[in-house]
Parts: sequence; structure tokens; C-alpha cells
Amino acid sequence: MSNFALRLPDDIKQEATRQAQAQGVSLNQYLVSAVASRVGAQAEATRYFAARAARVQPGTAKEILARVGQGVPPREDDLIE
Repeated sequence: MSNFALRLPDDIKQEATRQAQAQGVSLNQYLVSAVASRVGAQAEATRYFAARAARVQPGTAKEILARVGQGVPPREDDLIE
């Protein structure tokens, strides 16, 4: 286990403290849980997008973009004047 000094803006610390108390845990335990959740989500997103990237066929996106919107004029709010 490591110690880490963390600087938080007062308003974020106050809200984190309030939420920790509402959950019946210490501020430290609440922050560890919040960071662990974020780290896990980021790791999952990285895994997911790496798996998708491995399945891509080069040039497919360009083919799709070349077909999209053919014969359909731009909407009036899409026009640049």
C-alpha cells in the first residue's frame, strides 16, 4: 500500500466528504473506490477499443464515407456561407 498526497479543490473535497459520509465510509476509502472505478473503466475502454481496432480492415471507413449521403443535399443548417 502506498501513501499519496492529494490536493483537491475545497468544493470537491466537501462533496466527496458528504458522499463518503452518506455511504458510511471514510473519505480515504471513498476516494480509493472512486479512483479504482475510474482506473478499471479506463482499462476496459482500452481493451475494448484495442479489440475493435484489431478487427478493422484498412480502407473500409473510406469506402463507407464515400457512400454516405450520395444524392442527398446538405441540410440548410449544414451549409457554410
